Amino acid sequence: MDFEESRTYTNLAIAFNAEAIASTRDRIFADVARQEGYMEIGNIYDVTARNNMEHARIWLRQLNQGNFPNTEEALLQSRDNELNLANNQYQDFARVAREEGFMDIAALFAGVANIEYHQGTRFSRLFENVVQNEVFCKPVETLWICMQCGNIMSGECAPLICPVCNFPQGYYRLYDENF
Repeated sequence: MDFEESRTYTNLAIAFNAEAIASTRDRIFADVARQEGYMEIGNIYDVTARNNMEHARIWLRQLNQGNFPNTEEALLQSRDNELNLANNQYQDFARVAREEGFMDIAALFAGVANIEYHQGTRFSRLFENVVQNEVFCKPVETLWICMQCGNIMSGECAPLICPVCNFPQGYYRLYDENF
C-alpha cells in the first residue's frame, strides 16, 4: 500500500495539525494566564506547549518517513504555504465575511493576507540566497551583526568565526537597524 494513500498517513496529518494547533493555543493561554497574574499556570502552559510541539515534530517526522525537509525544501514549502494562504484562502475568507456583512473580520482577513504574502516573498528571497550562496556573503560590502554577542563587522562576507565570542558564521545576520 502506498503510504501517502493510507489512512495511517491521514491520521498522522490530523495528529500533526492538532498538536501544532494545541501548541499555539497553549502559548496564547500562557500569556493570558500571566496577564491575569497566574505566573505558575503560565509556566505550566509553556511546558505543555513545548510537549505538544514535540508531539507535532514526531508526527511530522513520520509524515516525512523519518526525515525533515532540508532548509531549501523547507523554504520552498513555507513559501508555497504562505502564498497559498495569502492569495487563496484568506482572500476567499475575506470575500465570504464581506458577503455575510462582517466587514471588520473581512478587513482582518485581508490584512493578514498581506502579511502572509510578505512572509511568502521573504521565504522566496531566503531560498534564492541559499541557492546562490548569498546567506553569509553579498556582492557588495555590508554590515553584519553577531546575534550572540552583538559584534558588528563590515565586509562582503560575515566572518567564519566571530572574533569576539567565537560563535560560528551561522550566528551572523545582516545589520539592518533603521531607526
